[in-house]
Amino acid sequence: MGAAFRFLHCADLHIGSAFTGLSRRLPELDGKLAETPFLAWNNTVETAIREEVDFLLIAGDCFDRNAPSLKGRIEFVKGLEKLAAAGISALIVSGNHDPFPQAWSKAIKLPENVVFFPPDEVKLHSIVKKGEIVATVGGIGHSSLNVLENLAVQTGEALKDAPGVRIALVHANLCGDLHAAPAALAELTALPVDYWALGHVHSRRVLSEKPWVVYSGCVQGKDIHEPGKQGCFLVEHNGFGELSMTFHPTSVLDFEVVSLNISDIEDLGSVMKLLQEKLISLKEHNDLIFRLKLTGITPLDAELRNWDQEELQRTVSSFLKERFNGCFLEEIVLLTQMPDPEKSGLLPEKELEEALQEITAEKILESIYADMRNTYRSLPPIRPERFEELRREGSALLAELLTGRLELKK
Repeated sequence: MGAAFRFLHCADLHIGSAFTGLSRRLPELDGKLAETPFLAWNNTVETAIREEVDFLLIAGDCFDRNAPSLKGRIEFVKGLEKLAAAGISALIVSGNHDPFPQAWSKAIKLPENVVFFPPDEVKLHSIVKKGEIVATVGGIGHSSLNVLENLAVQTGEALKDAPGVRIALVHANLCGDLHAAPAALAELTALPVDYWALGHVHSRRVLSEKPWVVYSGCVQGKDIHEPGKQGCFLVEHNGFGELSMTFHPTSVLDFEVVSLNISDIEDLGSVMKLLQEKLISLKEHNDLIFRLKLTGITPLDAELRNWDQEELQRTVSSFLKERFNGCFLEEIVLLTQMPDPEKSGLLPEKELEEALQEITAEKILESIYADMRNTYRSLPPIRPERFEELRREGSALLAELLTGRLELKK
């Protein structure tokens, strides 16, 4: 039996994130958007202090770029100093967005409670409690935006003979991106590590429990593709070899995709009422930015597409402003279909079907975007479900055009 201990696992703070696209779409949120990464970081620090953890793990991408703003660095250090005052150490690896040494200027000195793992080789750090080593943390950071080496396996192998609970702290990609320290889940589970504290993927995921292989996700979502509450994991060791986890939210601004099936609805007022009911069930304490997806077979389809889309968005936003505080519309996506499109008859049914199959052929969009990412590696990955959405949007639009139900604006 050993001493019990607890730690907080977080990653992808992205302090200094600009939210540029959202600021253009939602100018009324510009100032608030700029502050959210700092507030989420402060919430993370307060969680660590409130839960009286022994140490905090940060699995990379503390900053959003390799030349962080002065304010970003200062706010980050302020949080570390709060932890130091509470007797909590912070163990940090750099990620692909904040590689060492580019993002880690010596002009802003880190407090004494920080253990920083360099990128050149795996470093081991002992966690001592009541005079015994209760855990060993191994970590290695990123030195550039595109790290091709398997940092996870290097870390796991370095921990083979380490005393106590073995914890690997790595910013790595187990999801197929070859430009961010790629690794495979089977490689990690085969190594003698008790807890893999991972960063890089912005959604929290428990990939394995024996051993624990965990992405804590980001502490604050950056866009609509990072929906729901974001935060960190509190991990507790009971002193008898068992680990348990609890999720703690830290985000101050939440993103959601709201889908409404408006089949058979014939007027916009009924759509608004349905939206209001949906948002009442979603809206909690945080501000909410959402994307509205309208689906279903509806007589409204042609009118929705013919209306000026900016005016439609302003109308819905005004409706929200009157009824909800802190609820903002990011975009309206039309995935509706018109009733019996083949009966409109500009094209024979067979030719229409062939045209739709051609434009929505699988993997065409994926291939185009993959080529773009090979040239511009800073482009973010797009989730498979988003490509499917784009195919459905294109299919619906083409059907409208080919059957003459949608007029082209000149």
